[in-house]
Amino acid sequence: MVYLVEVGGLLYKAKITALGCFTPPGVLTNHDLEKMVETNDEWILTRTGIAERHIAPPEMASSDMAVEAAKIALGQRGIDAAELDAIILCTVTPDMLFPATACLVQDRIGAKHAWGFDLVAACSGFIYGLTTAAHLVTAGSHKKVLVIGADTMSRIIDYTDRATCVLFGDGAGAMLIEPTEPSETGFIDFMNSIDGSGGDPPVAAACLPLKKPCATASTSSSRTAHKSSNTLRARCTKLRATFSPAIISP
Repeated sequence: MVYLVEVGGLLYKAKITALGCFTPPGVLTNHDLEKMVETNDEWILTRTGIAERHIAPPEMASSDMAVEAAKIALGQRGIDAAELDAIILCTVTPDMLFPATACLVQDRIGAKHAWGFDLVAACSGFIYGLTTAAHLVTAGSHKKVLVIGADTMSRIIDYTDRATCVLFGDGAGAMLIEPTEPSETGFIDFMNSIDGSGGDPPVAAACLPLKKPCATASTSSSRTAHKSSNTLRARCTKLRATFSPAIISP
């Protein structure tokens, strides 16, 4: 199945027009992990091919990395963020439960005409985001959709579990999706599926490490707090520092 949209009598599809990537400066090597958990460089390399992974400092959130990746993608395309129609942020480590991290990115990059939302689908998240963005474009309702994948996995990884802690790091990537030119191929099809039949019941370790919900705050006071980006950033930085493992190599 090929998804097409007719614009001015011509059939258009969706394509990737720009790419931006960002990784934080901190690095966690296999040799660093040898000091933290029962593993070694050879064991990790032969099974995963991973030699090192980037780790965000305590003051850096998923939104911070997403913003940098977005700026790079927009710069590569040579357009202003105000031209964006939508932002889809794929993450399992949002800055907070609400507002959506996509909203924070939208504000910081100046995408004043864009709407957006977070998409949570774990390792498949970015692919699902691309699928969604392509459908928005081929439907003819959107011309420029920015898809961002950003995660600070180091905040939720169990560094005593050698089977998983060797796999994940922190970083962000962004792609701009636009309609194709008449002679271009673009996306041909998508083959996405899920299967939740073999999943284990959720455990506390898999949950976001939120400390205390703002249950005592009234709706009006919450709205007031959200209006101040400096106040919000300070609160989030303090919360992130509480859960950030001190594992960053210079």
